[in-house]
Amino acid sequence: MALRTVLLISLIVCSFMRVADAGIRPSVMFLSPDDSRFWQMVAGFMEQVAVDLDVDLEIQFDTDRHRFSYLRMAQQIITAEEKPDYLIIMCKELVTTQILEQAYGQGVKVFSFNTDVPETTRAAVGMPRETLDSWIGHVVPDNVEAGRTLAKLLERRAVERGLVEAGAPVPMVALTGTLDSSAARDRNQGLLNATSIGQAQLLQLVLAEWSEQQASEKMSVLFRRYPQTTAIWNASDGMALGAIQAARDAGRRPGEDVIVGGVDWEPRALAAIHRGDLTVSLGRHFMGGGLALLLIHDYHHGYDFAEGGRSAALSYQFEPATADNVHLIERMLAPEHWQALDFRQFSRALNPELREQDFSAEQLMDQFSSGLIQQGGGNPLVRQ
Repeated sequence: MALRTVLLISLIVCSFMRVADAGIRPSVMFLSPDDSRFWQMVAGFMEQVAVDLDVDLEIQFDTDRHRFSYLRMAQQIITAEEKPDYLIIMCKELVTTQILEQAYGQGVKVFSFNTDVPETTRAAVGMPRETLDSWIGHVVPDNVEAGRTLAKLLERRAVERGLVEAGAPVPMVALTGTLDSSAARDRNQGLLNATSIGQAQLLQLVLAEWSEQQASEKMSVLFRRYPQTTAIWNASDGMALGAIQAARDAGRRPGEDVIVGGVDWEPRALAAIHRGDLTVSLGRHFMGGGLALLLIHDYHHGYDFAEGGRSAALSYQFEPATADNVHLIERMLAPEHWQALDFRQFSRALNPELREQDFSAEQLMDQFSSGLIQQGGGNPLVRQ
């Protein structure tokens, strides 16, 4: 009896210490790479998740949009007298390793997301928790698969609309982001994988720096160079909208005699899908920052997402928005639905019944998606 009492007291004390050591309210700083419409959406979603989970969240935007300005901002956060418990960053070429190492030296935990870990960082410090235990996790959408999927969807739509003869190649041009973007590089790789074995014939892949204006200008040149173009692959929705404008200027009919697709689920892109100008936009990664917050929250309160031999690096797939489901996608993007959905229901720290269940980033993103759609009175999203 005495032994049982001692064991019971020990369990209670250990449980109390687990929560006490974690602290009551974690402080998190999110350093956004820019203040574009997409990243404003990412930040807004994170703010609502933080409210539900009682996380002290602060957000800073790098308005200079450069990897070295991003590094300077991260260094200021890491070395400040009042440091956050956690720093959420996007991996950037040439500076990620410095941020991770300096955060380790200052005792700030880091969670990276949205883009893949640069090869130089992998070579220097490996992946999360391999050499730096302060780098607690990484979650990323599968950008390679996104590039491949986008190319295949555009190819299929061009064939369905009869824009090429049966069995003939689908002439495709592509607009991508910047040289220092791993997201652009990975999406490019997916494009190249798809066009090397599929029916699409890649005429040229051109840098447009994520810019709608540059995309419009460069696509105008590409239409003159390749008048046979029937599909335009874009690494972002902004560039897709620029390509649509260039198509109109060239006397083409987007959605009818030229098929256009992008990535990001930007609201203007979804409006273009309604009009028929844009065929597809891949997205849902705007929720990636909210997922990172959920994982940090549970980690902070003693429920580690990487326990039980799980990897600290997680991934999930993009989802396509098309004319068939764009009304459901718009429900996911509505801030009033973010406010209505209680994100506490997804936390293992707050829901004991979830702790023994297997989980993945893909499953959590599916749960976010379905929950948001149902706030608008719709049925769960059905995969294309």
